[in-house]
Amino acid sequence: MGSFYDGVGSIFVEAYDAFHGAGQHPLAGDIAFYERLARATGGPVLELGCGTGRVALPLATAGLDITGVDSAEAMLAIAHGKRQAAPAPVRDRLRLLNGDMTRLDLGQRFGCVIVPFRSFQQLLTVDLQRKALHVIRRHLQPTGRLALHLYDPRLDVLVGDGGAGPVLAGTHPVTGRYYTADVLSCRLDHVAQVRHDLWRYTEHDRNRAVTASATRELAVRWTYRWELRYLLELCGFSVRTEHSDFFGAPPAYGKELIVVAALGDDDDG
Repeated sequence: MGSFYDGVGSIFVEAYDAFHGAGQHPLAGDIAFYERLARATGGPVLELGCGTGRVALPLATAGLDITGVDSAEAMLAIAHGKRQAAPAPVRDRLRLLNGDMTRLDLGQRFGCVIVPFRSFQQLLTVDLQRKALHVIRRHLQPTGRLALHLYDPRLDVLVGDGGAGPVLAGTHPVTGRYYTADVLSCRLDHVAQVRHDLWRYTEHDRNRAVTASATRELAVRWTYRWELRYLLELCGFSVRTEHSDFFGAPPAYGKELIVVAALGDDDDG
C-alpha cells in the first residue's frame, strides 16, 4: 500500500504537505467532519492511512485520543517529527504506528475508525478491501462508527488517457519549497477497476527553476457507491449516512463519496 510514498527524503514524501498539508488540502471541512463524528462516538479514534499526520495531529490538538496507522514508514517519520514538536498533552493523546490495515491487530476497540482521503482505494482487490473491513470490525466498539472517504468515479476519466495532465501545485509550509505534480500517462484496467497513473513530481527553487524531478506509479481502485454499500453489508456493517462533501450534501455523481457506517447489529440509528 505504501509503495508510492516509500523512501525517507523522496520527492513523493517531501512534497506531500505542499499539496495536502495545513492550508493546502483541497477538500474543505474533512478534519472538522471527523472531529464531530469522533466526539459523537466518544472516541478513542483509530485513523488508518494517517500519512504525515494531516488529520491525526489536529484531532489530538482538539483533545481527542487518536492512534494513527500507516504502512509507509517515510510518511510516519514526518508525522513523528510533528508529534515531537507538539505540546506534551498533544503528544500524549497521539500514538503513531507502522502497520497494514489489512492485517492489523491492536488488541483494542475504538469508538471511531476513519480512513480519510481515499486511502481505502489503495487496496487494489476486493479481497484486500474485505480484509481491511474485517480488521476495522474487529477494532470497532459495538456502538462505534466507521467513516470511509472515497470518490464517486466519473465515467469520462475512465476512458482514453484518464484525464492525464497537470494536477497539483503547492508550497511546502515548512521548507518553502515549491512543488508541482502531473500525470504523464494513465493505464486503465476496467476488469479490476484499477487506475495506474504515472506521476511526475517536480521541485522548484524560488525562481521556479527545476531542482529535482522523479516519476512513480500510483495505482488506485475505483469503487461504485452501491458496490461499496453491498461490500460493507457483506462485512457486517450498515450504512448510516452518505455524503458528497464534508458539509452534509447528499450523494452526487462524480463528487466525493463519504460513508459513515455502524456495525450491522447496532440499531440505535
